[in-house]
Amino acid sequence: MNPFCAICNQPVVAKKKNKITHVQFNHVYPILIIGDDRGHITCLKLSPNLRKMPKEKKGQEVQKGPEVEITKLDKLLNLVREPAAKLPK
Repeated sequence: MNPFCAICNQPVVAKKKNKITHVQFNHVYPILIIGDDRGHITCLKLSPNLRKMPKEKKGQEVQKGPEVEITKLDKLLNLVREPAAKLPK
């Protein structure tokens, strides 16, 4: 198994028609709610495998907390966001 290859891809909205506008995590239950520009809402339950925290390595301090998870999600979302329109100078 290749750890850098996706195991599963879940289409959330049609690529050409709709664009994702909101992504919200539930802090109590392992679900993800996604809203698009047409008002449709999709609710996804996260796999138990995704909820497991990585094991700590000896001599290495692992960062924890919501701030770390938010930065990880921002990096991931920046890959799929459309670049802002360039303003004329």
